[in-house]
Amino acid sequence: MKTLLTLLIFSCFSLISFAQKDSSYYNPNIIRKTYYLKALQKINGSYYYGERKLNGYYALEVPFFELNDAEVNYHYKRFKTFTNIGSAISIIPTVYFLTTARNVAFGRYTKNTINNFLIISLSSLTGSLVCNGITKSHIKKAATKYNQALGQSKLGYLQLEPDDKSLGISLKYKF
Repeated sequence: MKTLLTLLIFSCFSLISFAQKDSSYYNPNIIRKTYYLKALQKINGSYYYGERKLNGYYALEVPFFELNDAEVNYHYKRFKTFTNIGSAISIIPTVYFLTTARNVAFGRYTKNTINNFLIISLSSLTGSLVCNGITKSHIKKAATKYNQALGQSKLGYLQLEPDDKSLGISLKYKF
């Protein structure tokens, strides 16, 4: 009787311990059901998840990682990397100013110090803008791939275009 009870307890314990595992999460070759995910739309420069407006690009992290697509995750991680690089680049003029502020306070600066600061500031601004452009392109690629994985053909957005059927410009919504 003790062995039967012990065997029953161990079998129940083994069933309970593996109850919450989903093999599709650990194995990337198994396709997960994505029926609960909603498509992304871009309207006036803002992304919408279903009917809900997202506050920023970081709000896209949950649907992207829930899809568990390698290419979408790659583009989103590149977005985060270039965002951090752009932030680090924008700090460089402040660091230069703080290191030379002591010399400026004591009157030991030259025209080269001011020229160097302007050059560093402009190059930092340029680098930050380039990183910003790269981040937006990676987010757009990730959102497009996300919608393609859900079965949507394109990223929906409003656009002003010349109309073929009439004179002037029309407002079109692309799906």
